[in-house]
Amino acid sequence: MRRNLITLIIFASLAASLTTLVVFDLYNFAHRAGSQPAKLIVIEPGSSLKKIASTLQKHKLISSSQRFIILNRIRQSSTQLKAGEYRIQAAASPLQIIETLKQGRVYQRQVSIPEGFTLNQIGARLQAAGICPKNKFKQFISSPTILKRWQTPGPNLEGYLFPSTYSYSRQTSCQQILELMLKTGQKQFQQLAVNSSDNPLNQHQTLTLASLIQKEAGNNDEMPIISSVFHNRLQRKMRLASDPTTIYALGEKFDGNLRRRDLRHPSPYNTYRHRGLPPGPICSPGNAAIKAALNPAATDYLYFVSRNNGQHQFSRTLKEHNQAVRKYQLKR
Repeated sequence: MRRNLITLIIFASLAASLTTLVVFDLYNFAHRAGSQPAKLIVIEPGSSLKKIASTLQKHKLISSSQRFIILNRIRQSSTQLKAGEYRIQAAASPLQIIETLKQGRVYQRQVSIPEGFTLNQIGARLQAAGICPKNKFKQFISSPTILKRWQTPGPNLEGYLFPSTYSYSRQTSCQQILELMLKTGQKQFQQLAVNSSDNPLNQHQTLTLASLIQKEAGNNDEMPIISSVFHNRLQRKMRLASDPTTIYALGEKFDGNLRRRDLRHPSPYNTYRHRGLPPGPICSPGNAAIKAALNPAATDYLYFVSRNNGQHQFSRTLKEHNQAVRKYQLKR
């Protein structure tokens, strides 16, 4: 009886040792990575464990699909691997790969929307990135349901898609990225508006003014001064006479040269013809422009003209302004 027990213990120890060796081998098998670059792979929704293992072996991220299947069954992770696009290092161990797929750490791409982009430019950028087809983008930005939910007056979301760099994955939908841009814009505006309780403009008007500042300013330092000019003109019921609003009104008709006849364009966005702010933003303003619209500098300037070096000459009177125009524009 004692001899049988000893034999049983010996066999159990051998079996345990063998199992340990097998498991160790399973946990550490992999191809020789060498200097190979990281691989981008796609695990389609509904993929079986066999198909996932086959995909990994095809991209030479594992040396044996069968061992990968067995390892997942040992770890009871066969049904926990998530679909998505993954960037996996060539030297990653099978355990690291499993954890990456279990956690759903999908590859994050990035798309940058510069300050001052219009809806047309944003739509083109998102389509080029493969996020938003043109038709879906246009449908979203003019959807009555979306406009009502975000309380945005006007026919579309011009000025409300906040310019920034956004991360997205292969699973990110067009609506998700656009909703993120709207939420980011709302959050940024609320943070900036906290200390501007005396601002006479509502959010839509502020974003509209900020979009003019964004287009007019050559640098962020001048934005509060340009804002003061617009605020001063609004208070005096003067036309804003902003070139970018006329260019926006012309749309695709604008060929790069603003002519005198263009200033007579009947669009309500043409601030040479119509007093007050245009009906809505003409681009997506950034934080600096919004902050300037909320907090204009204390000046009595009513005019400004470009110096052709990224800066502007500001004037208090029309006489001073005309002199500046002759100096910086007519001579050029």
